[in-house]
Amino acid sequence: MKPEQFQKIIGYFVEESQEYLNTIYRAFLNLQNTIDDRDELNEIFRATFSIKGGAAMLGFTSMQKLVYRLEDCLKLLRYPIIADKPLQLLFLDIYNAIHRLVREIKTPDGLTEAKVNEITLNIDTIFTLINSHLLFLIDKSNYRAKITNIDACQTWGYDIPLKLILLDTKTFLCRTFADYFEGLPHVQIVNGSFEDLPFFDCVVTAASSLNSAQNNIDAAILRFFGEDVEKLLQKRIQEEYLGDQPIGTSLIVETNHPLHPFIAHAPALRMQISMAGKDHVYQGLWSTLLAIRQHNRVYCNCIQKQINIVAVPGLGTSLGSVPIDEVARQMSMAYQNFLFSLCPFQNSYQQQSQDLLTVF
Repeated sequence: MKPEQFQKIIGYFVEESQEYLNTIYRAFLNLQNTIDDRDELNEIFRATFSIKGGAAMLGFTSMQKLVYRLEDCLKLLRYPIIADKPLQLLFLDIYNAIHRLVREIKTPDGLTEAKVNEITLNIDTIFTLINSHLLFLIDKSNYRAKITNIDACQTWGYDIPLKLILLDTKTFLCRTFADYFEGLPHVQIVNGSFEDLPFFDCVVTAASSLNSAQNNIDAAILRFFGEDVEKLLQKRIQEEYLGDQPIGTSLIVETNHPLHPFIAHAPALRMQISMAGKDHVYQGLWSTLLAIRQHNRVYCNCIQKQINIVAVPGLGTSLGSVPIDEVARQMSMAYQNFLFSLCPFQNSYQQQSQDLLTVF
């Protein structure tokens, strides 16, 4: 193909892309209407498909990949979510990046690699935020649907009345907890450490799965409860798991402390390997909730041995290198699944435990 013919085709592509970008821009400006109107949403997909196809044909690979990633995010808009300002701004950031790439094609130098790198410098972060926020909004939407059904039945679908105290010294994590656990029952958020809490029955530790003195229990819990608790935990891990407790399990260990009688060890890390991109945080809290439920069933006739108030720090935020937003999302999903997965029946000891919770 002659250069002048190729330039003419590029001109057509830029002109058509501007029209498609206008469609995308209008859709993002009225994001909630776009989500609620299936035809409007399909218009965006037609626009992105056309831009992506043209970019691929003309060799603009970076633009093609960018639009492809946008389409993956747009697919999540098919869920009945309530859009908010942060989501709209994130989508507009992606629009601006694509718009700049298209505009750059018509400059004298064209779409150079240096310009692509400049325009897409923060694009991975933006897509990570969009996906995480979309999943949060979807979780929230599903929760609203479930809570409506439960209100109609006038009962919660769980048989052990727990109170979770989500705590961390990081203020931002506590604020993120507040967002992801909004509306969920029996949740308290504390910006501080577990040592400062006056009441709790059990504290969760999510250290390494390997049975060694430096791995099993974090330093704060070791200082608070003493070495005997760690030795007992190591013994249990050796007996039950041959020294390597799997991720996705939780051990309840007695502390002999008069006010805080238990710890729950739910390993979320193996051999200092990053937890980023994995569901270890979800597994840690989920397995702990199941272990506590089983523990309470065993001691259903001994209210002094039951676990009702659980202190849970931000799992995986230190050695695990999990982003704070993802920690809160996975922990919220685990708690929601626990609430709504169990049969809605009341055991005889439940009301006694519920009465205890009202004290706090």
